[in-house]
Amino acid sequence: MHPLRPLPDFWYPIARILLVLKALLTATAPPAFPSIAAHIYAELRLSGALVRRYLFALAHEFQLPPAHPCPAPAPARQSTEAPSSARSHASGFRICEPISLSRGGARAPVPDTYVEWALALQRVEALLAALRRPDPIARRIALRLARRRPPRLRELPVPAFVIRRIAPVFDILLMQLDALAQPDAWAGIGLDSS
Repeated sequence: MHPLRPLPDFWYPIARILLVLKALLTATAPPAFPSIAAHIYAELRLSGALVRRYLFALAHEFQLPPAHPCPAPAPARQSTEAPSSARSHASGFRICEPISLSRGGARAPVPDTYVEWALALQRVEALLAALRRPDPIARRIALRLARRRPPRLRELPVPAFVIRRIAPVFDILLMQLDALAQPDAWAGIGLDSS
């Protein structure tokens, strides 16, 4: 039996969305990708917003150890380890949301549909990896929240043209997660109010 995931009411629906998206991509031959590309990109934007807000919600529940006085700085040493910014990009998942989620931005065309297909599959894999092991990322977010340097979350998680494509249940899931991810922004706003 699998252990219960943190915030299971959110983890399991997000995991199902990503697994269906991965199955759709792996069942599609790369030359046929352009016929489903618009649907895939909309789902990726929704999935990215869901995973990111899930991680922020976990970060708000993270119990950080009490702060200790800073010890004297250690002497500088040469390290072969990649800097933290490089590590976060190497994982394929960015905590901060992209600056522009608008549809009108110019997007450089990728002539090779194999490349587009592979990049979409890679993005799904990165989101699944973040969902499978959320603790390290949630801890990083919690530390940044404690230092009052929170990563950026957009006021509107996904653009309107994506919201129009998805079922209302996913919009509700997104709002509920956003309320947990950004409690200050949702203070005094009840999701059950009509």
